[in-house]
Amino acid sequence: MKTFKPKFAFPQFNNSSQSLKLIPLGGVGDVTKNMYVYEYGDDIVIVDCGVGFPDEGMPGVDLVIPDISYLRSRLNKIRAILITHGHEDHIGGLPYLWPELQVPIYTQRLTAGFIRNKFLERNLPTNKIIEVKIDQKLDLGSFKVSFYQVSHSIPDSTGIVLKTPVGTIIHQADFKIDWTPVSGQVTDVGAAAILGEEGVNLLLIDCLRSDKPGFNKSEKSIEATFEKAALDCPGKLLITMTSSNVSRMQQAMNVASKLGKKVAIVGRSFEKNFQVSRDLGYLKVPPGIIIAPDAINTYAPNKVMILIAGSQGQPESSLSRAANEEHKQVKLQEGDCVMFSADPIPSTESAQNSLIDSLTRLGVNVIASSITSDLHVSGHAAQDELKLMINLIKPKFILPIGGTFRHMSLFSKMVQDMNYDKKQVLDAEDGSILEIKRDGVKLLAETVDVRNIYVDGLGIGDVGNEILRDRTKMSEEGVVVVVVSVDQHTGKLIAEPDIFSRGFVFEDMADKLLDEAIGFVKTTLEQHHHKTVDWHFIRKMIEESLGKFLYEATERRPLILPVVVEI
Repeated sequence: MKTFKPKFAFPQFNNSSQSLKLIPLGGVGDVTKNMYVYEYGDDIVIVDCGVGFPDEGMPGVDLVIPDISYLRSRLNKIRAILITHGHEDHIGGLPYLWPELQVPIYTQRLTAGFIRNKFLERNLPTNKIIEVKIDQKLDLGSFKVSFYQVSHSIPDSTGIVLKTPVGTIIHQADFKIDWTPVSGQVTDVGAAAILGEEGVNLLLIDCLRSDKPGFNKSEKSIEATFEKAALDCPGKLLITMTSSNVSRMQQAMNVASKLGKKVAIVGRSFEKNFQVSRDLGYLKVPPGIIIAPDAINTYAPNKVMILIAGSQGQPESSLSRAANEEHKQVKLQEGDCVMFSADPIPSTESAQNSLIDSLTRLGVNVIASSITSDLHVSGHAAQDELKLMINLIKPKFILPIGGTFRHMSLFSKMVQDMNYDKKQVLDAEDGSILEIKRDGVKLLAETVDVRNIYVDGLGIGDVGNEILRDRTKMSEEGVVVVVVSVDQHTGKLIAEPDIFSRGFVFEDMADKLLDEAIGFVKTTLEQHHHKTVDWHFIRKMIEESLGKFLYEATERRPLILPVVVEI
């Protein structure tokens, strides 16, 4: 592809001029948890507010959300949250973080519907979720905001234009160049070209598929893949995908209608997004095609298609429960087929592979991109699509977002081949502070402290790294509970210590080892009897000394939980 040579020098900053700060709280060096803070003077605009998904090092964690500590002392400066599109890694954090922020949320109609549904579920007010049209302009203090349409795997995806006192910034989250999208929403390359001619200081751009040469296939091509799978499958056909992938839902229903199959929607997230999309007119559902999940077994297997949640191998998803033969309505058997119409995100490869193994054990035919090449059509721009957008916008500086550091590095090399200087491709990470002035952009040495905030059940942020380490230790090395009954006045032992273990050693070895451990605990307490009224000390002493004893005996480090009962 022909490229241009940017006409740009690197002048010294004029320190007297006011600057704009850009602070990624998530999404730089990370595929998920997208959240970006733009700050100029007394005005802040936030773009996106997503969630991340737990990896193997986060046992028991449901979701990961951005750390908004930086914003808590600046709440009065926040003018709005702008949302680029309706995927979870861009909107999923809103129900957890918006109650603190309490500012208007601007986005297009389908995304607003998804967010509204989430807020209603948590009894949050919806009056500040504001739908915008693609040609609408917003005046948010120092920020003049406009939008342009892009193609992605979900309708109503946008690029966001921020016109500021230091120049124009374009925030281009997930997109692709698709000339025949299912939604009919083609990337507006004309708008991008006009912006490029006017001058763009900084472009933030999706880099997740910077490792893939050429162009992606059109989203429309997936319908033929669905049809072939439906014709070849002798039993039930289950298709799993991102639950907000409305275009895929539509194509699956098109195939089912053509082949005379009924469609069941299974999975809480799937059902809700399906309902919102249908109610808002983004899904055209043939009459009589949808059946309830509990009606699946009333039809011949080859007459049923199931759209089911769980494409990333989530342990509690409907597909995982079906694979483990625990789902009440979906009973899998030989002859059934499961198609993964979604590639795993970088943190979920292991979970998806494990799910595929579980399904295969049941005799189910699994169709996935790791088995069948080019099954999944990506919603993210490949190299030539990225080059096209960069050539149209002609930014002075570029910040790759929405990918891992590997993707960012590949993106930087690609852009340098387009005659950009290495200094023009910014090397940031979550918590970095970019200072943007009219005459350039630079990365400050100063950073904002950000950490993962874990959502565990109803708890938000009450699970930290120490708890995760304990959970990991329990899962890997087991747990030993020591119960010590003492006189609350004298501190003397009233009864023999009780020691229980789970997941530590085999039963035939446990009795002898734990008997020795009981004697060790008694001896330790007797040696420190003068300190036994300090219960914090005594617990710590048991934990450390017993841990050393057990390691010397087994070379294992279980989690030790001392319990002191005062009588």
